[in-house]
Parts: sequence; structure tokens; C-alpha cells
Amino acid sequence: RLLTGLPDAAPDPTVAPLLTPAHAELARTAEAFLDCAGQAGRTAQHLGIHRQTLYYRLGRVEKLTGLDLDEGADRLLLHMALKASRL
Repeated sequence: RLLTGLPDAAPDPTVAPLLTPAHAELARTAEAFLDCAGQAGRTAQHLGIHRQTLYYRLGRVEKLTGLDLDEGADRLLLHMALKASRL
């Protein structure tokens, strides 16, 4: 609810490359991973992919955005940007 009350704004420049149509699958993977509280096995099962495929995609997300998914602030930024982009 908090996100829906925010004024429309451009996405964070760090996350913007991930929000392009060319990277929709990576964005979906990252959002699922964050929604599953970073649990790789649960995320892979939810997406119907092998765990190694998940790790590969998350590595690409980190490389594309420059974020470190081991850092809480980076995870929060990414999660909120992905959720806000869909609202």
C-alpha cells in the first residue's frame, strides 16, 4: 500500500537496465528470489528451473545492476524497484 501512494517517478538508475523488456526474465527471477526470502531451493522450485540456472540468472542480475544480493540494502532497493515498476 505504501508503494501505491508514492508519486510516479523514474526507476532508480541502478535498477533501470533490469526493467527493460530484454531483461524481463531476469527481473522475474530476481523478484521471485526476493519474494522467497532469498531461499534458492524454494525459488528454483517456484520458477520450475534448476538451482544452478537460478544462480546463473542472479549472477547476471548482479552484473547488470552492480548490486550485491548478499547486501540487505541492495536487496531492498531491488525488491522495491521491481514492485514499484509493476504498480
